[in-house]
Amino acid sequence: MPTLTYQDIHQHYEVHGSGEPFLLHHGLTSSCKDWYRHLPWLTEEYQIVLIDARGHGMTTAPAGDDRYSWEIMADDVNRLLEHLGIERAIIGGLSMGGGISLAFALRYPQKVRSLILCDTAGTGVGPAQAPVSREEMERLMAAREETVRQYGIMEALGYRAIAAGLAPKPVLEDPVQREEWLERLSRFSVNGAIYAMRVAAMRNVVPGIERTKELTMPTLVVIGEEDALLPAAEWLRDTLPNRRYAFLTRVGHATARYKPAAWRKAVEDFLNDLEQGRDIRGEVTL
Repeated sequence: MPTLTYQDIHQHYEVHGSGEPFLLHHGLTSSCKDWYRHLPWLTEEYQIVLIDARGHGMTTAPAGDDRYSWEIMADDVNRLLEHLGIERAIIGGLSMGGGISLAFALRYPQKVRSLILCDTAGTGVGPAQAPVSREEMERLMAAREETVRQYGIMEALGYRAIAAGLAPKPVLEDPVQREEWLERLSRFSVNGAIYAMRVAAMRNVVPGIERTKELTMPTLVVIGEEDALLPAAEWLRDTLPNRRYAFLTRVGHATARYKPAAWRKAVEDFLNDLEQGRDIRGEVTL
């Protein structure tokens, strides 16, 4: 499998299809495989570039807070694009991958043809209901990290979450989704669960977030009705000057996974309108 080596990091990536380059970044705990269900239609027109973030999938999982940040992971994306000779691409991601994509757009705006931000972390905008203080968040994270170290990924983040009813609703309700979720967790690393999770789950803000209003590339913001990150998506909707806002009903976090047909329509319509030179600004409900 293709690997890009930088210092002590061996970054797994995949390239599928041909056409205009389109890089997609997975979310926390996931990997390139998150996008496989969408490859058949995506590769009809695009060269799809997938990347396993550090600490995820088949990429090296270094230890240390200094090895993980929004900027570091955005630079990993840039390094891969340069390695592949791609000067400009459609950039998209889900959850943590959305935060990385936003960080990339802020650091390398000239390299982004269009931007797709799905269920995006890293804005610093938290849930509207029952906000948790940073001190309490740090306490909860420390307890989770100790459980991960003591019992491993599958027990700490998988089986216990299911038993406590804390796993995503589709995972709790659908045995097929449950097996897929557990299989995905089996590829997650302990270091990823500790250090990457601190970046994505601790309300750490993408550096330069105040410059989001200056991003002029066409942007699609996708969010699920039941996602705790809905206020963050609404902030992106109200801040980005050249955006389309896709609101997906009856679904929570990870819209591409749990409502794939609606997610496909949102993305496909956005890209088709761009191709045809139509105005992409507006809002849609799916």
